[in-house]
Amino acid sequence: MLYRSRHSRHSLAMKLLQSGVDLLTIQAWLGHAQVATTHRYAAADVEMMRNGLEKAGIEGTYGARFRPTDAVLQLLNSI
Repeated sequence: MLYRSRHSRHSLAMKLLQSGVDLLTIQAWLGHAQVATTHRYAAADVEMMRNGLEKAGIEGTYGARFRPTDAVLQLLNSI
């Protein structure tokens, strides 16, 4: 029974993550004392990461360095 309980909790956490629910909300649902415990679910789902990259339009450029536009640099310099 313990396995099913853990399996169900993991399945629930993954479905919530894939639906866009934030980690603090999932932490509350699972009753974790620290968000670090809940964070392991975020690191566990490779498919979710692939989907996120695809939605952001990043395909095959893993490790590409961010290059800010002139407008962004100008804004940062003005701060």
